[in-house]
Amino acid sequence: MAILVGRRSGGWGEHMDTGVRGRAFVGRQWWSRSLPGHGVRRVRELNLATHVLALSAQQVLCTAPLVVALSAVLQRVTGRGVGAVLSRFFGLHGAAAADMTALFKGSEAVSSTVLLVGLLVAVGFAASVAATLQRGFELMWGLPHAGGLRSLARQLGWAVALPGYVVGVIFAGRAGRTVGHLVSLGLPTEILLQVLLTALFHWWGQHVLLSGRVCWRHLVPGALAVAVGTLLLVKLSNLVLPGQIDEQVAEYGLIGAVFVLSIWLMVLSAVLLGGTLFGAVLIQRRAHATEVCAPVPGAEAAGPTGAHPTANMVP
Repeated sequence: MAILVGRRSGGWGEHMDTGVRGRAFVGRQWWSRSLPGHGVRRVRELNLATHVLALSAQQVLCTAPLVVALSAVLQRVTGRGVGAVLSRFFGLHGAAAADMTALFKGSEAVSSTVLLVGLLVAVGFAASVAATLQRGFELMWGLPHAGGLRSLARQLGWAVALPGYVVGVIFAGRAGRTVGHLVSLGLPTEILLQVLLTALFHWWGQHVLLSGRVCWRHLVPGALAVAVGTLLLVKLSNLVLPGQIDEQVAEYGLIGAVFVLSIWLMVLSAVLLGGTLFGAVLIQRRAHATEVCAPVPGAEAAGPTGAHPTANMVP
């Protein structure tokens, strides 16, 4: 009898263990097929954190000279540098705004020729940021690297358009506030305009840097995700940056403000690449069920489980 009871209890235990393993297997399969699971897997395969660090480093080393050059030009034309514009953009007041203005204060003794040469050189540096973005986009869509003079021309075009986009976002906020006062829409008009402009710029930027190899319609989700993520980052910055800049400047001097802006650029890099990857994953998953316009790059190579032959390539 004892032996019989032991056998029954052992069989019941084995049955329960098999059931648990079966439910765990079903759960893993569901997670693997879900959009969040696919996204997490693609983040690991692409080593997204490495690309974010590379892009943020490029922005600190190459975009910062462009901002300084633009500040010198604005100082010469309007009498105010980019520090005042950034202070208004980030919602800085008092000591934090004064620190930001002092950080980008230029010299009026520089000639116009030197300013123009510096601006052109800074635009050339910013093209390397476009090159890093292009490589990240290509990996997300499973495309081969496009080099050569045409690719360089596209990167330079993106770098030239970047200052125009930044100025457009700033003036879109002003225009939105003006329209909001004149027309009672009950909506944050300035936010809508800035999100729309950011989505359009990133939509166009993906198309240009990918050399038109991905359908325009497929690039829409990534552009919208980046626009919304950038808006949330800016609104969060309005709450966090003033106190952080005051604290860091008081402890380290103006270099403390540089530390804070460097961290902000790192978060912005994560938003740019993360939002674009979200759009690529969403479109590639939908492409297994139906084609939206042209064949989706990377959808066939990724397969139903999302494995990708270029997953481990690092620019």
